[in-house]
Amino acid sequence: MIKEDIRLQNKKDKWNLIIFVAFMVGWAIFLICTNQPDDFSKSFRGEAIGLVTRIENCNRSKCLRYYFYIDDKRILSGMGIRNYQENPNDLVNKFFKVKYNLNKPEENEIFFREKLELDSLMLVKSGFRKTKYYEYDDRSTKYLEKLKWK
Repeated sequence: MIKEDIRLQNKKDKWNLIIFVAFMVGWAIFLICTNQPDDFSKSFRGEAIGLVTRIENCNRSKCLRYYFYIDDKRILSGMGIRNYQENPNDLVNKFFKVKYNLNKPEENEIFFREKLELDSLMLVKSGFRKTKYYEYDDRSTKYLEKLKWK
């Protein structure tokens, strides 16, 4: 009788230990999940200026292609613009604010709904350069010199 009571007590102790360990693991997982930022892009701390280069068709929606500079290194990126109400071609060759992850600049987000008031000094500090190119004019039969940001 005493041996059976000891066995029952050992089984209860084992189950109590298993329940306690499971509770602690669950509590640890809960704490880890609640400390993560709600929005992935809220963890982006770096800011830069991005230039939209083109709009492409991809998977039943439009994709916006853009680039920005970090320490004179050009980062190419893109994002889908499925629910954009206005004409997406109006965004091409315009500058917008980009937020990126400091450790992985490939993880970034462009804010194309926010308009930036830029001057040439800000663009040069961001890594962009003004380049010359020539365009042929049929009327005057001459090449016209033009400038654009790259």
